[in-house]
Amino acid sequence: MKATLRLRFITAVLCLGLLTPSARRVFAADARQKVRIVHASRSNAATPQFLAQSKGFYKSEGIDVELIQINPRLAATAVVNGDAALASAFLSTFRATLQGFPMKLVFVALKRGPYFIVSRPEIKDVDQLRGKKLGVATIRGADHLVAEEMLQARGFNPIQLQALSIGDAPVRMQALLSGAVDAICVSPPHDFLLQRMGYRVLAGPPAFGVPGSGLITSDRLLRENPNLIKRTLRAVLRAHRFIFENKTETLRVMMQWLPQTAEVAEHSYEFELKNLTVDGLMSDAELDSLITRLGDKRRPLDEVRDFTLVR
Repeated sequence: MKATLRLRFITAVLCLGLLTPSARRVFAADARQKVRIVHASRSNAATPQFLAQSKGFYKSEGIDVELIQINPRLAATAVVNGDAALASAFLSTFRATLQGFPMKLVFVALKRGPYFIVSRPEIKDVDQLRGKKLGVATIRGADHLVAEEMLQARGFNPIQLQALSIGDAPVRMQALLSGAVDAICVSPPHDFLLQRMGYRVLAGPPAFGVPGSGLITSDRLLRENPNLIKRTLRAVLRAHRFIFENKTETLRVMMQWLPQTAEVAEHSYEFELKNLTVDGLMSDAELDSLITRLGDKRRPLDEVRDFTLVR
């Protein structure tokens, strides 16, 4: 009964516009908008999102973010169907956009994913990969594409090895340890962990590579609620700035996000997080070059990216 009376009172006051500024902030906090962000794997690449959550950056923008790990091949469908507001897995989701999914790239977090090709200890040179098995997350995914480019840069034709779709980084690492594959392409900290166990880094990080993460949303959400996307992007940019300016605290947050030693976290910070974008942008020339390298269907850039809000 008391709750009902309180609700009626609040409704009346709202209608009269008599709430004080402090009261308005209280009710705004209670009515934070829910935002689901899907990411490909529980890795240090997702640190900016977790940091924005743990430091209250999302909360200060009036949003309540839920981070959900899903297969990157399902991310585009989740965004278009409205099951998620944004997807951070870059290449698979961007490819779906090129293929006609009604989505747009609105933020680039990592322009160049720091991938490494790591092999069994007895393989000492890329030439010894001839006829061997390379474990990747997905065929023609980011790690597969970058692995082929790194091998080609060393004069090795990737057609001479067999690429196998294994799954996310921990699974690929286990496949190498078990002998199911002869080499894998992974990003930090898995390259570092494997080196400590005697495995050999044959190549990496790439000179060019492809974006490792970003944010892609649906055309519908951009049209119906651009302010929600803008507030989310502002929180993520704040997290990027925090990472650049507060290494010690960022390492602590990374170890809270994932079970890892300070040494492992610092390796990821140096090779991955220090390469985050300052502004979340990617030039049209860079995007054109990426699309050409992907060899996918071309669409006008205005149909696949919209950096208006992040600008």
